[in-house]
Order: sequence, then C-alpha cells, then structure tokens
Amino acid sequence: MSNYGSHTNGTELVSDFSARVDGRTFLITGPSQGGIGAETAVSLAHAKPAMLILLGRSLERIQPVIDAVRALNTSVQVKFVLVDLASLDSVREAADTILADASIPHIDVVINNAALMACPFELSKDGLEMQLAAGFLGHFVLTNRLLPKILAAPPGARIVNVSSIGNRAGGIRWDDPNFTAETPDKYDTWAAYGQAKTACVLYSIELNRRLSKSTPGVRSYSLNPGAVGTNLGRTLTPELIRIATIRIMGREDYMPAFKTLQQGCATTLRAALDPTLEAEDGVYLNDCQLTTDPAWIAPWALDAAAAPRLWALAEGLVGEKFDI
Repeated sequence: MSNYGSHTNGTELVSDFSARVDGRTFLITGPSQGGIGAETAVSLAHAKPAMLILLGRSLERIQPVIDAVRALNTSVQVKFVLVDLASLDSVREAADTILADASIPHIDVVINNAALMACPFELSKDGLEMQLAAGFLGHFVLTNRLLPKILAAPPGARIVNVSSIGNRAGGIRWDDPNFTAETPDKYDTWAAYGQAKTACVLYSIELNRRLSKSTPGVRSYSLNPGAVGTNLGRTLTPELIRIATIRIMGREDYMPAFKTLQQGCATTLRAALDPTLEAEDGVYLNDCQLTTDPAWIAPWALDAAAAPRLWALAEGLVGEKFDI
C-alpha cells in the first residue's frame, strides 16, 4: 500500500509517475476553470504529456485552463472538443471528431470527470434524467465509441470514471431510472445523484470484466475525489446539504474535511497513473487508496452481478449496443 492519502497533492502524483505522463495522450471531460478536471489537466502539464484533449460545453470556460497548461509547458498539444454530455447527438459527434482526427493515433488515459449534482428535475432532450445523462450515460457512449483509440494505446491504458461518496445516496433504479413514474414534485435529487455515481463504479467493474478477455493491458477505476469547493455545488441549499449529510453520511451534524483542488485531483491522478494499483484488488479509490469500506462505497455499487445488468440498461437507454 502506498503512503498517499487525503493530503496528497496532484502534482506529487504527476512527479512520482512522470514516466506514465510523458509522451502520453489524456482525455478529460468537464475541465472547466476552477474544477477538479481543470486541476487534473494543469497538474499533468507539470510533466510532459504529448496531448491533452479537453471536452466541455464552452471554450470560454476552458480557455483559461488551456492558457495555464501552455504557460507551464509549451510543448503540450492541447485540443478542445465541444460536447454536451447530456445530448447523445453531441456526444456521438464529439466521438466521431476524435476518431477522425489523424493527429490522435491513440488515447492512453480517459478521465470521465464531468457531472451534475443535486439539480432540479429535468429530462435531457433524449428523455433521460439529467444527472444520469450528464454524469454517466454520456460518458458510457463517449468512452465505448472511443475504444478503438484506447485499445490502440500501448499497454497501461486507463479509463477513470469519477464517482463520489454520493453513491451511498442510492443505487440503480432498475424500473424507473429516469424518475418518470411519479410527478416531478416527487423527484429525489439525491437518489438521482446516487444512481449516477453508482453507475460510474459499476461501469468500471463491467469494463474490466469485458476488457480482461481481450485487452488485459487496459484497466478502469472509479473514485471519490472528496469534498472540494467547486461549481459542482452551485445548486446546493442549506436544506439540500442537511438532507445529504443524513442520507450519505448517516448523521445530520457531519462536517466533511474540505480538500484543496490539488488534493481533490490527487485520487483521480493515482487512478490514472499508478501502475502498482494493478497488483492490488479493487476498483474504487478514496483518499488515493483502493477501498471497499462501506463508509465510502455502498455494497450496491460494488455488486459484480449488477455491473452487466447496468451495461444492458445503459444500452437500452441510449439506444446503442456495444459488444466489447
């Protein structure tokens, strides 16, 4: 077991595993300024990645991150790809753009970082519950479509699905994943968040099962970045926070230890870079360590039998099969 923990900085991981950064291509979703995805990208620029592919809804929100990367390292090629992860058409167009780009022969690491949290009830234009659409289903389609370029990478490729301790707020609603069986006023925003974050973990489990048969050099991990003050919490109210502490932590008076952005991106970077993880059992990291502790990961999110069921559910929701 490593000595990394809650106080580890992202740049420390990049320094320790610079050989797993140098010359490699990283794709990151949701790298808007001030967020964990942005900090992940800037941390990687402290070494010598060949390319950072940054996917988001607005170049304006991501341009400061591109500028910060270039200020650190002018040798890094940075590509911005426009995508709305809550729109399947947009996701497919973004994937097609990347697949057609001859300057991207392969992708070494995919970091599915983008998400929504505790937002009001809304269905995407595809009729999908918005947190599930933006936080999981968009990544499901994007990553599966990009697999030819991921599988073309040298051994050691990674697919990182950023989850959250919020997985404890609820599992997969197999019979009503879009929360449409009841009226919108009955919508449980934390159950929806829990479903999306549970799906991220189960997706990693199923990716590992499927890829182990054909491409054992590719591994997927999921993780809890910890409590970090970012724009992700823009819809939170005192009442929503109170409900979350009860639902997720089991007590109303719980106060999380907030991390800096550097500490918040560290667990993502260990999942993306550290080759020693492959000698350990597990798929989910908290504070830079693999764990099955139910205080951080709910049993339903680690249910191996639920993982292929989730895959089939996701295929049905997005209307596309991925025989991997």
